[in-house]
Amino acid sequence: MYSPNTAYFTPFPKSPRLLSLCIALAVAAPVQVFAQQSVVEEVTVTAQKRQQSMQDVSIAVSAFSGDAIDKMGFEEGLDITQQVPNMNFFAIFGEASSPSVSLRGVSLVNFSDSWESPVSIYVDDVYRGNPAGSAIQLFDLERVEVLRGPQGTLYGRNTTGGLVHYVSRKPTEEFEASASASYGSYSERIVEGTISGPLSDGVRGRVAIKSTKNDGWQTNTVTGDKLNDTDSFGYRTQLEFDLGDSGGLLLNVHGSEADQQSVGFAHMGYLEAPVEGAATCSISRIQDGECTSATFGMTGAEAAGGRFDPEHVASSASDGMATKIDTFGTSATLDWEFDAFTLTSITAYEELDKFLQDDGDGTPIIWFDEQYAVDAEQYTQELRLEGSTERTTWVTGFYYYKDDRGLVTEAPTTADGLWHREIVALDSESWALFGQVEYDLNPELTLVTGLRYTEEERDFKQDSGPSFYQPLSVEDDLSESATTGRIGLDWRPSDATLAYASLSTGFKSGGFSGSYNASLEATRPVEAEDITNFEIGIKTTLANRFRVNAAAFNYTIKDYQAQVFLTVAEGSVITNAGDVTGTGAEIEITAPITDNLEVIAGAGWLETEFDSEQFFIVAGDNYTLDGNELPSAPEFTYNLMARYYLSLGDSGELVFQGDYAWQDDHYLQIENDPYSKHDSYGLANAKISWHSPSDSYSVEAFARNLTDERYFTYQNTLGSDWGYGVWGQPRTAGLRLNWKL
Repeated sequence: MYSPNTAYFTPFPKSPRLLSLCIALAVAAPVQVFAQQSVVEEVTVTAQKRQQSMQDVSIAVSAFSGDAIDKMGFEEGLDITQQVPNMNFFAIFGEASSPSVSLRGVSLVNFSDSWESPVSIYVDDVYRGNPAGSAIQLFDLERVEVLRGPQGTLYGRNTTGGLVHYVSRKPTEEFEASASASYGSYSERIVEGTISGPLSDGVRGRVAIKSTKNDGWQTNTVTGDKLNDTDSFGYRTQLEFDLGDSGGLLLNVHGSEADQQSVGFAHMGYLEAPVEGAATCSISRIQDGECTSATFGMTGAEAAGGRFDPEHVASSASDGMATKIDTFGTSATLDWEFDAFTLTSITAYEELDKFLQDDGDGTPIIWFDEQYAVDAEQYTQELRLEGSTERTTWVTGFYYYKDDRGLVTEAPTTADGLWHREIVALDSESWALFGQVEYDLNPELTLVTGLRYTEEERDFKQDSGPSFYQPLSVEDDLSESATTGRIGLDWRPSDATLAYASLSTGFKSGGFSGSYNASLEATRPVEAEDITNFEIGIKTTLANRFRVNAAAFNYTIKDYQAQVFLTVAEGSVITNAGDVTGTGAEIEITAPITDNLEVIAGAGWLETEFDSEQFFIVAGDNYTLDGNELPSAPEFTYNLMARYYLSLGDSGELVFQGDYAWQDDHYLQIENDPYSKHDSYGLANAKISWHSPSDSYSVEAFARNLTDERYFTYQNTLGSDWGYGVWGQPRTAGLRLNWKL
């Protein structure tokens, strides 16, 4: 049976012992105990377009198997950010719609759906061009791979920060089925189901679904309605065919629906008194909702009905609050083995419809409502040839990408009026040739070289109707080409250790602004940004048990793309804001301390700095980008997880798990204005689970954000004396039942 692109995992053998027995054996026979202790899980990844152990890949990769994802309790794509060094996110409109993932400080610094993220999202080898894809539900996954640093050779455009790759489980030769159901805070109900197995000789199928519903963890103090609720459904159907002894075809049809209330914003006034010229409050008082503005004449707490916390916000959107995202996609992956090489073809189609309405001022006053509608279609085709000889491993290929988007941005002032309206059509087309060769100079040293050439074109058209700004009718286009690549040296002093040094480049496509273009200048094309990254790293496994991966890097980004929202009256501008340098390091440790105790830890250090001549006005004050740090780029981060297995003999097993993720203070806006600086904070989670002796069913009790930490995922200044914040989720808890055949 031929099974293309199959990944495997060596499970973490638990075999729990009583603690007293472990201590006794450790004292009496330390050599034997060491032989019995658990080994670290080996994870196979496809970071270089072929199957390799993560420890053999000379790239900074964090990878989580499907079993690890289940154990950690991940439910959404953003959950992994708590377990990856130098990884973060910010959510301009809440986590349900277009959150921006940050790797090593590099992220999408704008809210327009006309742009693609520098941290690309891939699902089953298919690029997702619209940033709304980063809010993907996690279900029935084989693994998740996070590649840090530019991936300009094998993946290409829009990977200046790196990429996140979600890989689903494939159809199986043997019949299997699983199901789970959970109930938690705010009446959250999550149901998942999977069935897989043979359909006939040489044909296998797999179906997976996930439904998530909750009543919302915010109350709109204006109407009493719940906000930030969830009502989503996702599905994935796969058929796998054996094509003789040499080939295989995998068909994938997937989609999702989400219809929910948008997140409510926390209004923040900046003044001590509601009059022009009043003194500015301290930052801590502003972020506690104690200050007011001359614009609205109310404090943040007053706007939210007297309580300034994540669960109470004000919204008076004239047409209500809504987030609706529908996706559909299909792909066909063909693998064919020849004598000297393997051919892979991946043909894919994706479409997305999105509608978002929010209340931009976060007050009971109908003043600044927003509506965003997106209709996007994309088609991709990748062809790869890969092979190897005694000393050489190589891959070469062709990539084609076409993306058509229609965007409508509206800001109604009343239920029957429009304050701003613009309609944008953006068509993109790109193709690339790429190749990478790994040549063994000797048994210990390998030279890695890669090159990619990309050409792309964008056509942009905008028409604006009734608007606070001047009416605009614009047509423009942009043509670009780029050559990116990588050169590196891998050194393997032993089977358990890999050290590497590499120089890599990448680029992020140029483009056009698709929202709040207040002037003709705002519609001008923005050029591509380019990154050059030098990195050294080491990956080692000590005594077949302790895995330590570390990397240090220094990068320079030329012509960094950023959006700055000046004021409501002046709109926003997307521009090449200057150059950015970044220096940092990260370490990840996985340590099964005993048969019963497993510890996973990571830490990151990051410093970023702008070299820019750009000046902007925020809340009436002049700011320069020169010397600023990137948003959502804390200097220090760390994460720690511990898991303890307690055997109950014939009654099964108990598993105790706790994790904590901390991040340093950081800015949430590129201008680094003091209103957007967030204090350091940490999030703690816990889980206790019972597993049957056969592990065919289990029960879990879990809690997230145990300490009920109050934090913002985003902050922005919109007026001369006010702004808003987006709250992070408060403490939640629940129960989960799992069953598998």
